[in-house]
Amino acid sequence: MKIRFLGQSGYVLKTAKTEIIIDPYLSDCVNRLGGRPRLLPVPVDPAAVRCDAVICTHNHADHLDPETAAAMPDDQFFITTREGRDVLLAMGKKNVAAMVAGQSMTVGDFTISAVFADHTVEAFGLVVRAEGKTLYFSGDTLYNEKLFAIANEKPDVTLICINGRLGNMNVEEALTVARRIGAGVNIPTHYDMFASNAADPALFADRIPGGRILPFNVECEI
Repeated sequence: MKIRFLGQSGYVLKTAKTEIIIDPYLSDCVNRLGGRPRLLPVPVDPAAVRCDAVICTHNHADHLDPETAAAMPDDQFFITTREGRDVLLAMGKKNVAAMVAGQSMTVGDFTISAVFADHTVEAFGLVVRAEGKTLYFSGDTLYNEKLFAIANEKPDVTLICINGRLGNMNVEEALTVARRIGAGVNIPTHYDMFASNAADPALFADRIPGGRILPFNVECEI
């Protein structure tokens, strides 16, 4: 499986036959909406996206980016929350499915399961399985001991938010959750897009076994 980090909580996952994109923020709309300019270049032209599913873990503009969604092909398949589904349908998107925690679906080689997240709006985390690997994406979530139950999914890799603001765990909380989950590889996320909402990923990656920082917009093996 290949992974490419798009910044913030955005990822491309690829097998030989299937490609999915998680939480792509591919515009500067947060700046236009709230005066927070992006710090990283846009790594992908959303109009050029051709993938099997775009998954948006909740309806905030840095996860379900309305400008990114609008630029994508009309028939692009989206998976998101019920709130996110309503937003996409109102935009004229037709191929949209909603998930809640506890539900799963298959997209090509990937089995995608929505899991608990404790955020400021309706949200889910993701457990993604393909090619014998299991990855946990926290999405945006506050610290909550219910997250410890992700250990039951036996993830090989965790990708956990660390920025500590706006409904997210800080580094210390993320370390506690990651240690309780017990994955072999632990990757910080959601720390790099906005100057007002940043954190040092090394404070996480250097303090946990299997800590790893993914380079921006470089396809890596996972």
